[in-house]
Amino acid sequence: MQMTWHNSDLSGGTATAWCSNTDGPPTVFHHATALGPRCYRPFLSEIAQTHNVQALAMRPLWPNAPQPNRKRGWDQFADDMIAWIEATQDAPVLAVGHSIGAATTAMAAVKRPDLFKGLVLIEPSGVTRRIHLMLRLVPYRMRQTTGPAAEVLRGPTHWSNQEAAYADYRASRAYRRFDDATLRNLVTALTVPDRTKDGVSLEYPREWEAHLYATPPHILPTLKSITVPTQIITGKPSLFMDPAIANALQTARPDMSYTQLPDFGHLLPLEAPAIVGQATRDALDKLT
Repeated sequence: MQMTWHNSDLSGGTATAWCSNTDGPPTVFHHATALGPRCYRPFLSEIAQTHNVQALAMRPLWPNAPQPNRKRGWDQFADDMIAWIEATQDAPVLAVGHSIGAATTAMAAVKRPDLFKGLVLIEPSGVTRRIHLMLRLVPYRMRQTTGPAAEVLRGPTHWSNQEAAYADYRASRAYRRFDDATLRNLVTALTVPDRTKDGVSLEYPREWEAHLYATPPHILPTLKSITVPTQIITGKPSLFMDPAIANALQTARPDMSYTQLPDFGHLLPLEAPAIVGQATRDALDKLT
């Protein structure tokens, strides 16, 4: 599948989207933290068999991306999505999101339900009310130097070559379920040639990744407030989508549809693109 990049000037900068240019209903895709649209090529290829996929990059991957604003959290990406849809689409559209991309898609749909025909939310991330309140008591700078944000900032961002980058990712527990070929393709999509020195570097800025880990929302109220038709797809329980949130959502919103794929982890669209892609297409067909 040949995908092309399209730029759109918005008030907040130049948004960029990776588009399949295929036949079918327009379907916007929003990716996860630290993963650009290119990382999802196998998954997006499955959806593009029946849909015109437009994978909107979040602002950390826009040309001349700004630095994070500590006063803005994940909702900034929801506002970007709204502005981009208004500028480029004949609304309403279908939308698919993964992880933070699912959470921000839900936020956008709650703010502007008129822009969305239906949602497929894969592992929508966020935190419980208790954790959200605890984080609000911790100064922003301290949230950057402890926990997941600190781990991110300590991690490598440059390697001498693709093989060295692959070796680091192969050793990570987060990718233990990925077969070698899938992981190699992912590492290639995660990195770009370094402009200042030999080797490759991460495409996604670490400072943005740390900022997003330091500013997670209490996501359950947003998910419960969605008014457009929605399908939730989850993998095995993990800290990225707390089982308490999933259970509370199913109790509060039995009208939503739920698909569980317990053989896969939080990164399921990357880990099993064919299976998750088919489940996503099935969900989109029901929402059309």
